[in-house]
Amino acid sequence: MTRRFVRTTEDFQCLVCGTPVHGDGYTNHCPCCLWSRHVDVNPGDRAAQCGGPMRPVAVEARPHDTVLTHRCQTCGHQRRNRTSPADDMETIIRVSAVGADGFGPPTPPRGRGQFGGLGDGGPRDGWSRGRRRQG
Repeated sequence: MTRRFVRTTEDFQCLVCGTPVHGDGYTNHCPCCLWSRHVDVNPGDRAAQCGGPMRPVAVEARPHDTVLTHRCQTCGHQRRNRTSPADDMETIIRVSAVGADGFGPPTPPRGRGQFGGLGDGGPRDGWSRGRRRQG
């Protein structure tokens, strides 16, 4: 039987907002914007060839922890990951409020990073004039 989890301790810079992240072997997403990167087939193995940005699309509150769901923006792969005490609670709440419908947040703060600029009330984010765009 092979191990399905490999603890890989490494630091990284967030692909989306540029925040330097100190990894502890369990860290798999940015604590500021909550985005991840599609690098694993099984947690920690770094065997995925995709490498695409993974958007936080859902939050599940469980009795003893909170779980984020990330969806790869390149290939559509989804993965669930536990949150960390270091994660920005305001961003977790925004992801929870928006859900997986793809409108507005969750995106990094305005004007930051390669995939930033959405979620700022602009015409593409679905939150203009305080109303949600109907699809």
